[in-house]
Amino acid sequence: MKTIRKLAVPVAPFAGEFSPERLPQAWRDLEEWEIACYPWSAPDGYQPKACARVGVYQGDLHVLMYALEETIQARETQVGGAVCVDSCLEFFLQPFEEDARYLNFEVNPLGTLHLGIGGGRENRSVFNPPPLGIAPAASEHRGAWWAVYYAIPSAFLVAQFGRKLDGCVRANCYTCDESIHPHFGTLFPVSAPQPDFHRPECFQTIAVEI
Repeated sequence: MKTIRKLAVPVAPFAGEFSPERLPQAWRDLEEWEIACYPWSAPDGYQPKACARVGVYQGDLHVLMYALEETIQARETQVGGAVCVDSCLEFFLQPFEEDARYLNFEVNPLGTLHLGIGGGRENRSVFNPPPLGIAPAASEHRGAWWAVYYAIPSAFLVAQFGRKLDGCVRANCYTCDESIHPHFGTLFPVSAPQPDFHRPECFQTIAVEI
């Protein structure tokens, strides 16, 4: 089972251009999850390397996702917009197994956020403006890695779900692009006839160090 480990200090994971080799030690101590499942074949076989690291600090989740791509698209600037058409990194989180609702954090290389909540693809509530404390930052892209980082405050989770995180969550991580390099990568396998990240039945349990 994968684990969301405690983050020693909430240090920023990048400034300017991103490289995994230059990550601060606090981030290097977290598990690196490779988003390496490509259940739907891209026409050109494009499958970029992409990873996620998630840590917890005083109840807040800190999410870092990054992908190695020579060319990317970054056009959507509207909060709650169709960021998945651009190059995009996504974290879907179901904080409590007994509550069917989950959060979908989707961020493009501009740091534009699409965040929704609901029990499935339909009838989701989209946050605009973003909730207090959720402000994605994006790295510079110079033909190699690009990365996004944001915190998910404990206070936000309590406001939505009525309680703090306990010892585990259910989740999945994704990389996608519906524009210049169409591709759909997942951390955990997804069973669907066509690209569909809104498959909470395919989320897997991840332990959380409290």
